Amino acid sequence: MIKEPLITRPLFSEKVWGNRKLNDVFDKGNENSIGEVWLYSDVKNRETELIGMSTGKIYGNPSEIFPGIPLLLKLLGTSSWLSVQVHPDDEFARKVENQKWGKTECWYFIENNGKIKISNDNEGVKKALEDNNWEDVLEDYEMNKFDSVFLPAGTVHTLGPNSFLLEIQQSSDMTYRLYDWGRPREIHVEKAKKVMESINTSYSISRETQGIESKYFSFKKFKDETKKGFGIYLSLKDFTTIVLPDGIDHNFQGEWIEYKLNKNGWK
Repeated sequence: MIKEPLITRPLFSEKVWGNRKLNDVFDKGNENSIGEVWLYSDVKNRETELIGMSTGKIYGNPSEIFPGIPLLLKLLGTSSWLSVQVHPDDEFARKVENQKWGKTECWYFIENNGKIKISNDNEGVKKALEDNNWEDVLEDYEMNKFDSVFLPAGTVHTLGPNSFLLEIQQSSDMTYRLYDWGRPREIHVEKAKKVMESINTSYSISRETQGIESKYFSFKKFKDETKKGFGIYLSLKDFTTIVLPDGIDHNFQGEWIEYKLNKNGWK
């Protein structure tokens, strides 16, 4: 039985669209631009390590200690547009990819002037795949601090330059690219089309929100409060991520994000 709070050891992913801001935040100055920091992950072969806050003991990874908590939490920083992309839902992931979960996600912006392009017009997206005219089908939004956008699986979207945000999602790293701004990366048009044909979805944007609740997960912002496990907590000051096992409490000072799993949604 674990009798102390646990701290996650983050994983770093270099990206062609990465922003060196994350290099500075995590003192990774000698590496290429980091795009994603995985703060909590039980994705196979990409698990974050869990370490005792007071003892420094390495307990293992979330898959071993908390196998019923299939969440992936990230911090993202961008310098250019990500690919125009779509993610599969649970049914498609299981049938086509032999994966347990699809990828519904939510972005929570922690700085002003973020940019997104997004669309529910799947027929328009199919036309854009033919004529390469993406401006007519993607809706543009500017996102400011504490704005969120909920992206159910099947939503066509992309994230723009100079965006700094948290991402909470199902435990999946499956992305199908439709368009990549001329970069020589793999495109997944046929699978993306099949996802769009099989899923009817709608995104939602919330301005200056304290949190959201969804089928799979929820999060909320809080300040100066004692919490008791189970929960995953992220500091908005330095992005330390703490996991409280069942029955363990901790006094959180400053601004934090609390993440919870909606177990009724995962079937």
